[in-house]
Amino acid sequence: MLRSNSDQIIRAAGGVLWRTGASGGTEVALVYRPKYGDWSLPKGKLRQGEHPLVTACREVAEETGIRAVVGGRLDVEHYDTAAGPKAVEYWAMHGPDAPFTRTAEVDRLAWLPLDDAARRLSYQRDADALDALKTLAASVVGRSAVLLVRNGHAVPARRWPGSENDRPLDTKGREQADALRRALPAFGPSQLLSAPHARSVDTIRPVGADLGLPVGTERALDEDEFAANPTRGLNTIRELANVAGATAVCAPGAVICHVLAAFADEAGLALWDFRAKKASVWALFFAEGQLVTADYYPAITSPRN
Repeated sequence: MLRSNSDQIIRAAGGVLWRTGASGGTEVALVYRPKYGDWSLPKGKLRQGEHPLVTACREVAEETGIRAVVGGRLDVEHYDTAAGPKAVEYWAMHGPDAPFTRTAEVDRLAWLPLDDAARRLSYQRDADALDALKTLAASVVGRSAVLLVRNGHAVPARRWPGSENDRPLDTKGREQADALRRALPAFGPSQLLSAPHARSVDTIRPVGADLGLPVGTERALDEDEFAANPTRGLNTIRELANVAGATAVCAPGAVICHVLAAFADEAGLALWDFRAKKASVWALFFAEGQLVTADYYPAITSPRN
């Protein structure tokens, strides 16, 4: 391994792109890079100010031709290069097949069963991401996702003369909403739902504007309504967990934390934390209505260290 005195980490992101093969098993996509003479997972460097979720989707599309959506977070590789230390973050990704076009950067694409792909990879470190995919096997069958989005920063209640339901996002909150607009489409949401107050609706409205999706409202997700009848709120999320695809739900932090605790307890899943910072995202992945894994994105605007 090369050693470097540089303290600046080169950040990159990519995907373990999977599909169900003809035999019913899981296959993953590897790409061949003629410049380096290697077989690797599709990946690339982050652009300035870009979240790795966006990078991963762009690089997979450029190198394979497939416009995939991200699933569970898999692995972060750390290694040294001649240019300095590098960190590559990977996600499970899935999407419809598309024609492959050779480029100067990538001139071959191979779909291989997991074990064959691990042997074909030029670098053993890449195989760690394949191993991580195996642990998510249940979540790649009948996949459904619920994205729990905390509302962005709002004008403080003491400075807002109107009703609590109408209290709007402040400047920071609007910036957070814009960052979510860029990053949330990586999950491929097909439905948007929100607690019925302005600061929640407006947090995900830009996402809906870009995707052509309306933002529905649900009183059961309001903090007071949820406290009075948590079963109703939990059943709202439970219904979404049984729908294929991804739904983004914007709600207050207290509601999100309660939902997390309840679903983790039902599934016997140990989560390391139940925080929900403003404009953060919890990506929950379900199989047959049961929580399989959950990823926390405390700052959707910046890379995870």
